[in-house]
Amino acid sequence: MSDTHSRIIAAAAKTELASLGFRQKGRSRLWLADRGSWLNVVEFTPGRWSKSVSLMSAAHWLWVGAGFMSFNVATSSKCHAEFGTEDQFRSATGDIAKVARANAIAMDERFPSFGVIADFVIERARSSPDRMGPSWWGYEAGIASGLIGNFEEAGTFLHGLTDDRVTGHAAPLLPLLADPEAFRIKVNDLVAQERARLKLKALDNPVF
Repeated sequence: MSDTHSRIIAAAAKTELASLGFRQKGRSRLWLADRGSWLNVVEFTPGRWSKSVSLMSAAHWLWVGAGFMSFNVATSSKCHAEFGTEDQFRSATGDIAKVARANAIAMDERFPSFGVIADFVIERARSSPDRMGPSWWGYEAGIASGLIGNFEEAGTFLHGLTDDRVTGHAAPLLPLLADPEAFRIKVNDLVAQERARLKLKALDNPVF
């Protein structure tokens, strides 16, 4: 990350995103804003074969406990800039960072509360193609259903998972479907573990 084009990207990102609570993840091109149970994410995606940058805006649900930086909701952008000269790239990257700021604000407005998030992930799983319903989307919907107190639907989603990448994550939750408090504690543990993995500040109080 010591090269000129990466420094230009970081400077543009800081100018537009810092005031929204975003911080750069290490020296990567990921910028994260901590929303307690989820992260507002901006990725200044590097080009695979050239010095360039594109833009991805996303939400990462900490309560899923995926163990990796999943983009649980993602909005790609047509923004793209190739590095030609420093002045040209600085101008282009500044414009991309402005779009990133607008997208980040829109993501916050889209998900102002967990209730809104729960409605979104549950509806998405209900109407999803077959391959996603029994996979990550169904897993997210199962957790969200339990957190809002609908354990019958939580069981339907979680017992209906068939994707081996997800069933292992769901297994510890299945015995807790009859115990709302234990279910909630487990999900709070998932949040705490994911926050620790990402080196986020520990919360004073559980989010759920």
